[in-house]
Amino acid sequence: MTEVARLPAMALAQMEVQPGRPDLNLERMAARIDEARRAGAELIAFPEMCLTGYIIGDLWEVDALVLDFAAYSDQVRLLSEAITVVFGNVAVDPRRVHQDGRLRKYNAVWVCRDCQYVDRPGLPPGLPVGTHPKTLHPNYRFFDDDRHFFSLRQLAAEEARPLADWVVPFVVPRSDGGQFAFGVQLCEDLWCDDYRCQGEAVDTLQLFHQRQAQAVINLSSSPWTWQKSAKRHRVVAQTLRRSPVPLLYVNQVGAQNNGKNIIVFDGDTSVYDAQAHVVRRARPWADQLVLTRGDDPVPSPQSHLEAVRDAVIAGIRHLDFVRGQATRYLIGVSGGIDSSLVACLLTLAVGPERVQAVNMPTHFNAAVTRDNAARLCGALAIEHLSVPIQDLYESLAAKIQRTAFASGPGRYTSLVDENLQARIRGADILPAMAAQYGAVFTNNGNKTEVALGYATLYGDVNGAIAPIADLYKTDVIALARFLNEHTFGTEVVPENLISGQTVPSAELSAAQDVTKGLGDPIKYGYHDAVLRQLIEYRRHPADLLQWYADGQLLERLGWHEAARFQAWFADARAWVHDLEWVARQLRLSYFKRVQAPPIVVLSKRAFGFDLRESQLPDYTPVAYHRLRAHLLGS
Repeated sequence: MTEVARLPAMALAQMEVQPGRPDLNLERMAARIDEARRAGAELIAFPEMCLTGYIIGDLWEVDALVLDFAAYSDQVRLLSEAITVVFGNVAVDPRRVHQDGRLRKYNAVWVCRDCQYVDRPGLPPGLPVGTHPKTLHPNYRFFDDDRHFFSLRQLAAEEARPLADWVVPFVVPRSDGGQFAFGVQLCEDLWCDDYRCQGEAVDTLQLFHQRQAQAVINLSSSPWTWQKSAKRHRVVAQTLRRSPVPLLYVNQVGAQNNGKNIIVFDGDTSVYDAQAHVVRRARPWADQLVLTRGDDPVPSPQSHLEAVRDAVIAGIRHLDFVRGQATRYLIGVSGGIDSSLVACLLTLAVGPERVQAVNMPTHFNAAVTRDNAARLCGALAIEHLSVPIQDLYESLAAKIQRTAFASGPGRYTSLVDENLQARIRGADILPAMAAQYGAVFTNNGNKTEVALGYATLYGDVNGAIAPIADLYKTDVIALARFLNEHTFGTEVVPENLISGQTVPSAELSAAQDVTKGLGDPIKYGYHDAVLRQLIEYRRHPADLLQWYADGQLLERLGWHEAARFQAWFADARAWVHDLEWVARQLRLSYFKRVQAPPIVVLSKRAFGFDLRESQLPDYTPVAYHRLRAHLLGS
């Protein structure tokens, strides 16, 4: 019999948490508790902050709301007859203040059974009965725990007592007459190797294990991002090697937002035995009750592209919750790969009946892209209109060219002309039609374009949601190919876009004629790899200069097309000038990004409140000047 089989029968509620709506979450919890009880479970565990949502911003500063949220714990307590309920909610200490002078709050685990909170005798005084605060607060990316909550680590320091004084297992009765002793954690507490005290990891799982806990339950609100699940499993394996004890990890699904980012949760709720083998696992992205006992096969992990697809779908569906209704979408389809992919994802998320598409050509738009848009919409069964804007464009262009101040006529350049077309589409046609049909419209930009500012403010920098703005162009192509091959099973996104036969192009001038192979000024693939280093991995161009000098650039970028690299960059000077163009565009385009719509977070760092940028003048470190002079011989 395995360690997990010897534990009481338990249920893990992988739950879609509705942020800011404890009333709705309580209803869902009540239904899951009844279901677990009927299934013979003696304990049910819910995710971190399952009553309130985890990411609700500075609503945590509104005491009337916080006190209301905290009171919901009593309603859960009343549901715990003949079952142990472990759940996450805010706990308050009205006698003390937080560092900001406001009401002291804890992000806490609550434990109740038989309509009573479970006490832990011998615990230092001060905490509400039945609670265990989060020990480690993440203070990076979009996480703001320290801004709002007091941690167990801070409490121990304030009381000048060892942290271990509070790391005491909960003990509840078993149906067989015995007792079950278990430890609890909240999300970041598991990632303890990044937190040190006197040179040792702040490992509460190890402390619970030393105090004879038979299992540890980790309640999480852990977002999905690229490679996150694989890293979590490695962290669990490393932690359990130190302290072999069954670990029950319960995470939420769905999405929450911080205003600028839509943050998605895949669940990946898992039961680990003491050797870190996954013996039970939930289906990804599904609101599901996972029982620790049973013979159901363990689902295989998703492929990366399958998870990306489902992550974007979860982010799109979040708008229904935010708006309180079934959202209708209007999308501008250009016949390029970005809008084609967004149209596919919208249709998968909400169905073709809630998606309408409009193509807005001028004489610069080729027949092949107009045909792409029509064929795509036909394959998706979404309603499609062609609304040419040539007349509006010509009229407005003529008016602007005739307009002049007394000081001079200015310069009507190609850039002015191109941006004019983009603004007619994004500031006039799309918003007006969206209002006419009771819809919202999407932003179709990819991360490469967003980073380099290859978009028109109040034109294609517009919309209610940016589904693919955290995917580089290469990711967009890969996901489009995946949808054709593994989701639709047929060509929906036109193959000429995926193969590159029709080059990516804004089609705003004769210099962007796709029929002549003329397209965007971006070196897709290579620039994607460079930007990933600058954005996700927070590298400076000086690092890339060093890699180039060491002959390791392509290897460090993870981009291995040496022939294309040589064709683009004949010498070091050409390469350095291109790198400086990328860095300059990334820095100068911030003013567009800060005005862009919310982005679905998919990567290690997304623009918005995940990557917090400032508008600053250029400053180049000394190392960059030295390396540049060395490479260019000057």
